[in-house]
Amino acid sequence: MNLKELTYPLIEGRDEKQVYWIEQGESVQIGQTYETIRLEKTAHQSILVREQELVSEKIGNRTIRLMMDAESYAPLEFVEYQAGVQTVHALYRADEVVITRGNEQSVLPIRKKSVDLFSIELLLRVLPLAVDSTLSFSGFSAVSGREVPIQVQPLRYDLLMTESGEHLETLCVHVAFGERVQYYWIDPVKRELLKQSSQIADGISLEFRR
Repeated sequence: MNLKELTYPLIEGRDEKQVYWIEQGESVQIGQTYETIRLEKTAHQSILVREQELVSEKIGNRTIRLMMDAESYAPLEFVEYQAGVQTVHALYRADEVVITRGNEQSVLPIRKKSVDLFSIELLLRVLPLAVDSTLSFSGFSAVSGREVPIQVQPLRYDLLMTESGEHLETLCVHVAFGERVQYYWIDPVKRELLKQSSQIADGISLEFRR
């Protein structure tokens, strides 16, 4: 799939979401995320930078930064910090990725049109999504060091109540990362992600709500 030909414009911005732990139907707020998306330009390239900070005593503090080519959405660099310590660094090249964890470094082959898994929330904002359609592409997880097939399936339109109490019509999208499934609720007009939900264990799910 040629992402460049299938995209809406992606704009810079800031976002904040509340994080909820849902167990046996009971929902408890356990943290927050703070995210920025910005465009940086060099002499030869325009770069999109997505940075997200998770603050949570229950599941730990984590910061992730992803740099992508602003034209093709190809990944350039991924960095993860946990509790302020760098845990993963991935440098993407044309057909390989160099991953560093502590003092260990590995070089892995990668498909040329693969996307970094952390970019899916950006791609959902720019891809042309239609109910009953399916988009498939190859993903790569810098954290696990594995290729992951991705399938995006818009399911239906839902009326969603935001954290501020506002009711909005949203597009509910099913995304499969291999066998792992997440659901996203997107404002189809502003192309903003308002809610994300994933099951992390039997009877336990994690939600990010705006």
